Amino acid sequence: MQGPLRIFRKAHSVSDLQTSSRHALTTRLIHAGLALSIITQLTTSLVMRAPHGTSPGDLLFEVHEYSGYAALGFAALFWLALGLRTKGTSLGSLIPWFSANRRAALVEDTKAQLASARHLSLPDMDDHRPMASAIHGLGLLLMTLMATIGTASVLFPGVREQVLGVHVLFANVVWAYLIGQAGLALLAHWTRHLDLREMWRFGA
Repeated sequence: MQGPLRIFRKAHSVSDLQTSSRHALTTRLIHAGLALSIITQLTTSLVMRAPHGTSPGDLLFEVHEYSGYAALGFAALFWLALGLRTKGTSLGSLIPWFSANRRAALVEDTKAQLASARHLSLPDMDDHRPMASAIHGLGLLLMTLMATIGTASVLFPGVREQVLGVHVLFANVVWAYLIGQAGLALLAHWTRHLDLREMWRFGA
């Protein structure tokens, strides 16, 4: 009897893996825009002066604010692209929690990746694997939540105090996610397990 991970791979071999391993140009552009806007938000948050009482925020706060709007826009475009596209990682792969088969495949793949790590071997960097897809999905959900909360705190001053604490809390999670994902990606690039230029190359 085939395990869920084997079935998952077989399904991907029909729909995704017959196509080019490169992401579509639209996906690469939206991913780059979302990544740059989130990085801008995180770095400006370290040195900006936020509004306090009658004192307005400084220029870096304005950069932080508008990069948040940009992040929300790129996140919305990402969700729209996921709903409309016919190739690439599916929405169900990014959010596998509502499918018993996908959850089972995720558990099986996670065990395989942990076993690889115990032998001091890099995990498989194939974006189509259940674990990689689920992590990317969690990242997209996290970035969308952060951008939404930040935008709400600016547009609706009446709830600012209530949501800013949540915004700061999740900012720490975004830092951890960004550092972890970027670190693994750079390590995989240096060891030639993947080529980061594929995501950041914008030719057709």
